[in-house]
Amino acid sequence: MMWLLGVLALPFLAAAFYAPARKLCWWLPPQKGLTVFMYHHVAITAPADGQYPFTVTPQQFESHLEVLKKLGKTPIGLTELKNPSVRNPVMLTFDDGHQDNYTTLFPLLKKHQIKAVIFLITEKIGTPGFITWQQAREMQASGWVEFGSHTATHQRLRKISDAEIIRELAQSRATIQKELGFVPDAFCYPFGAGAFDKRVRALVLQAGFVYDFSTKKGVNPWPLNPHKPIKRAFPRGGESTLDFTLQVTRGRSRF
Repeated sequence: MMWLLGVLALPFLAAAFYAPARKLCWWLPPQKGLTVFMYHHVAITAPADGQYPFTVTPQQFESHLEVLKKLGKTPIGLTELKNPSVRNPVMLTFDDGHQDNYTTLFPLLKKHQIKAVIFLITEKIGTPGFITWQQAREMQASGWVEFGSHTATHQRLRKISDAEIIRELAQSRATIQKELGFVPDAFCYPFGAGAFDKRVRALVLQAGFVYDFSTKKGVNPWPLNPHKPIKRAFPRGGESTLDFTLQVTRGRSRF
């Protein structure tokens, strides 16, 4: 009877242990490899699009850069993925193509002379709240910003048909080629957990994309495993230096 009670209690004991243990993720050993960060906004005030958790102030962003410098990390762009000779790499990615990526982020990238990657929702570019194609070309010409696809209209890909997914991918690639003069080989899945499955990923790769960026947390091997989606860490506005350091070295914070 006692052994049966013990078995029944195991799920509750595991849950009780897991919650605090997950927050104490510094017990995990530091991981070597490529940490990719997912941001959306660099802004002083919270945006109206509900993405406040993925918004950092300019001061917070610069504090992140200071941590990366102290840890000996080198921010890379998409180009370096093809020639993985950089030691201790990190990648700073920004989803959607918001206007503050040009007005606030871009001056900081030039100031600190570091690279970043912006994944564009191509049908949003040039609309209120988003960068223009002329601004994208200016950032591209600087050498500090590279671009990838975030689909044409930011659909939940798992919920639409194969034909609709193919159209989203093809339209996005064609628009970037027309406006920026190159065919993108990097793609970022819209939305968070559960954003893609085997069907969706197969269509993304068939469309010609080589690198697919997910919202699964963790540190990637370096050089990358070409058969796996790229993991990303989620720095949040207001998190401590400790938590950001954990993001860099473990791919996740205490929260």
